[in-house]
Amino acid sequence: MSNCSDELPYTSQLYPELRGDATVIALAVIVVLLLVLTIANYVEELWFFFRVHPHGPNRKYVIFILTLFPVLSLCCVLALFVPRSSLVMEFFASTLRAIGIYVFLKILIGYFGEDGKLLAEMELPVTFRSPPCCCCCVCMKSSTLNSQKLKISKILCFQLVITRPCTTLILILLWVDNKYKQTDETGPSNPGTWLQVINAISLLLAMWGVISLLRAVEHKLSRNRIRAKFIAVQLAMIFSVAQNAILSLLASRNVIGCVSTRGSMVQANRYHLALLVLETFLLSLLARYAYRFQDPPLPYDDQGKENAELGTSNPSFTDKCSNSPTSS
Repeated sequence: MSNCSDELPYTSQLYPELRGDATVIALAVIVVLLLVLTIANYVEELWFFFRVHPHGPNRKYVIFILTLFPVLSLCCVLALFVPRSSLVMEFFASTLRAIGIYVFLKILIGYFGEDGKLLAEMELPVTFRSPPCCCCCVCMKSSTLNSQKLKISKILCFQLVITRPCTTLILILLWVDNKYKQTDETGPSNPGTWLQVINAISLLLAMWGVISLLRAVEHKLSRNRIRAKFIAVQLAMIFSVAQNAILSLLASRNVIGCVSTRGSMVQANRYHLALLVLETFLLSLLARYAYRFQDPPLPYDDQGKENAELGTSNPSFTDKCSNSPTSS
């Protein structure tokens, strides 16, 4: 491979070159350690969750969100150690992030039990005049949440689950056919540029749908740390998209220089993956704060009403909580 090549290197080319680089070896150890810590945090969260929330209404959705962070971290580490697997790892990671946005919407609805119970809260005002798409559209007035508006929010979120994997799969097919390189510079002739534009629009629409519903119900869920739960999922997507775009721009302007056989875009890709491992670990700690605690009972929860009438509390809610660690 020539010097400053923007071809992702094979491991047989990369490892001999990095063998004597103490800095790279130290960073590799740090990255692996962060992955181990993320997995350890996840295992402890699951232990707490199954002990304190054995039959929660959002159980399967919360497990998915908690699983998201170690899997994303693992994908980044594999892409770092096997550079030419980057696009395949991105396919899995981007699909999981997209599903995570939709799953969070299901968690919001799950707090109310089901769609019907959510819509029964007739005092809930909702407006689509919210970021990131229409925060300045004064023509969009606030109105009562109804089945049509709830359906719009679901569609806006679900389209991301379809769009993101499809665009990444197209890039993989173009890459296999040697018509696309992940390290290509952004430009009209690069098919990845147009697919990234589609991804960005799709992401904005999905965020728009979930934020609109979140703003309608968050005052009902103020004690459930619902904002922190959303931020943990939202930042996982934003870091991936925005950070990659910024580093690629810096590499195209030669702010990020080439090192030996690794060109600027290859180096930018490696920095992006290494930073994502760190950011995913920090987001896993935020998710720990957001999910690893006993949710307070909701006034419209059937079990909560029964307990209030009897003047007792659910043993799984109080006894286990008192004998278990609180949120970190």
